[in-house]
Amino acid sequence: MRRKIPFLVLATTLSLLASATFAGTKKTPTTTVRLHCEGVASDGSSFVTELELTDGRKIQIRKVPAVNERDFKAFYPFPGNDGMAGAYFRLDAHGAHKLHQLTLEDKGRTAVVLINGRPASIMKISGTVADGILYVPGGFLPQEIAALQAKFPIIGRESEFGKMKAAPKPEAVP
Repeated sequence: MRRKIPFLVLATTLSLLASATFAGTKKTPTTTVRLHCEGVASDGSSFVTELELTDGRKIQIRKVPAVNERDFKAFYPFPGNDGMAGAYFRLDAHGAHKLHQLTLEDKGRTAVVLINGRPASIMKISGTVADGILYVPGGFLPQEIAALQAKFPIIGRESEFGKMKAAPKPEAVP
């Protein structure tokens, strides 16, 4: 019985220290961008799920995204075709390979971009994408573009990303 009390005190102290250490850290909200390909219901519920698209159709999509925001190196936002913003995403080597494989193997299928879990863009895979650029024609809200701008550089301006601009020098007073 005596040995349990010091262990209990030690465990309580460690848990209090751990909670105090992580109490002040805030996780910044992230914007998730996931590209899912159309699946087949016969693959089973472990691999596909039903999704209702913005036009009311229901399709089966693969649960595992082909590309996600962890594959992004940079992006370029633009006014979208739906009144919202669209974007180009430059992918890292791994993401570019996955996108190339998807467009090579799944021609004719539907691809869906989910932004923060909601279907934002629906596209038909018609050709192979070998340049490592994911095109999302629309579906981004202004706050989602702002979150992406804080996390990723603009394509073509990667070297400027994260650098602080120099403060203007005060004028000399005569």
